Amino acid sequence: MNAARPLSLGERIWCLFFPARCLKCGKAVRPERYFCRECAASLPEGPLRREFPLPGEDGGFLEVAVALPNEGGFRHTLYRLKFQEEWGLAKPLGQLMAQTVPEGEAPFDGVVWVPMSSKKLRQRGYNQSELLARALANELGLPAWELLSQVRETQTQHTLTRVQRADNVRDAYRAGKAALGKRLLLVDDIVTTGATLRACSLALYQAGARWVCGVCAASTPVEPGKELPREEL
Repeated sequence: MNAARPLSLGERIWCLFFPARCLKCGKAVRPERYFCRECAASLPEGPLRREFPLPGEDGGFLEVAVALPNEGGFRHTLYRLKFQEEWGLAKPLGQLMAQTVPEGEAPFDGVVWVPMSSKKLRQRGYNQSELLARALANELGLPAWELLSQVRETQTQHTLTRVQRADNVRDAYRAGKAALGKRLLLVDDIVTTGATLRACSLALYQAGARWVCGVCAASTPVEPGKELPREEL
């Protein structure tokens, strides 16, 4: 293993006032690292992959690449991004997500994100999925496009059961014509049952997208037939 390079004077001064933090436990770390040694040793080997069936006889599957499990200190990191306006977390999370993107036969054309309703966007002031999508796009050198819109109000997903989630977002999204023929990365912060990502990907395919691949910062897996984890309800 190569030894870590020494920090420059400028980096040392920056870290003194604005220390980088481990994305799991919050300890101060070197600026080029995402995790402290202890947390890095506990990470899963390689990116996580999940697949969700799409509607229709020939609907196929939506593949979703995930950076980390939604657990422990990492869950709190996502909470800070989502509810405490710590927008700076989007950059390191986007860099992590970029490492999970699968290499296909052809390059992706752009990055899109799961939209929020106008009402929720006014209440929160920002869409954390858009922040992650733009950070991911910047890391991959791709454009970020606002191709999806939410056309009706929905309930908050984390209060619903698996079946209710699917019903809640059915036909709730619409994609612009610019999706035609595009290979797209679809970004959300957390995937649980995949209902929102499936609804958005279906809207993109209906608008003519060639291929859609989901990318999320975290995943809360749910086994078939079991209730959702209590912290997700």
